Amino acid sequence: MTNKKSIILLTLALASCFSAKPRKQMQLFYRPPGTTVEIYREEPVSLGINVYPPPPGPIRGAVIFVHGGGWMMPGTDLPLFEDWEQPLKDAGLQAFSIEHRTAPEYRGRELVEDCAQAVRYVHQNAARFKIPEEKIALIGFSSGGHLSVMTALTLTKQDPALGVRQASYLKAVVSFYAPLDLEELAKTGGPEIRTILANYLPIKNPGEEGDESKQRAMRMRSMADFSQDSFLKRTLYDISPIENIHPAMAPTFLIHGDSDSLIPFMQSVQFYRRAYAAGAPVAFLGVPGAEHNFQQSRKPYARQAEAAAIQFILQHLQ
Repeated sequence: MTNKKSIILLTLALASCFSAKPRKQMQLFYRPPGTTVEIYREEPVSLGINVYPPPPGPIRGAVIFVHGGGWMMPGTDLPLFEDWEQPLKDAGLQAFSIEHRTAPEYRGRELVEDCAQAVRYVHQNAARFKIPEEKIALIGFSSGGHLSVMTALTLTKQDPALGVRQASYLKAVVSFYAPLDLEELAKTGGPEIRTILANYLPIKNPGEEGDESKQRAMRMRSMADFSQDSFLKRTLYDISPIENIHPAMAPTFLIHGDSDSLIPFMQSVQFYRRAYAAGAPVAFLGVPGAEHNFQQSRKPYARQAEAAAIQFILQHLQ
């Protein structure tokens, strides 16, 4: 298990490798030449996965990206993939980026099911992609970080009968500034994140005339008092990664800026503490002065965090 001391040393080592020289303007949504899109799910909607060009040398493993956007952003493209392209090639990692169904039409674990199916698709087609089938990692950002961690927790649950971890091919997960305790966010989060949550949370009786808007309004009023809404409490518990921690989960690396005003820094800190106490393989990197979605800041610490993520993955693909 990666401990606190090793993460501190890793961070210090990485910091010495980066200069503060300015970087060129990057495209927000970038598809390298040679990128293809495959359909990994047909029903209830068609969902795609970007297959990026492979690294030039031996492939050491696969990385599947899940983009953010409040569970509402469609499409397969990863914002600022151009930052990741060369480091991933240098590391010998084949990259993918997936889309999932989006809120408010789809909610809760429906999106997690999509991500799990995408991971299985990559694993089942590993020979065709020329990747080691037992060496797959997930990286997610914001809501995509939530989905990545939830997907990994779902896929790697211990089988009580066999006493072994399922989906042993999922070797690592990296979560950037993700909501990991949705109940706490509903209680104490600001108006923006509470509105986003109201669009993502499942409703009791979908499809009834006027039911969805009515229930959304009720959720907004009752988020701070779960004693008045047992369905809401159960829902938040079910889709909160912090409530689904188990010792057999894939090694998980949490990266979060301590100035995040949308998803509080303590979301990752508290997940780290609970997972560590449970004996689960977890590591944490706090980024001083970084806001939410700090990748788009173009600052050196964004590149350092990305390098730390790749190094963490490589450590667990051995």
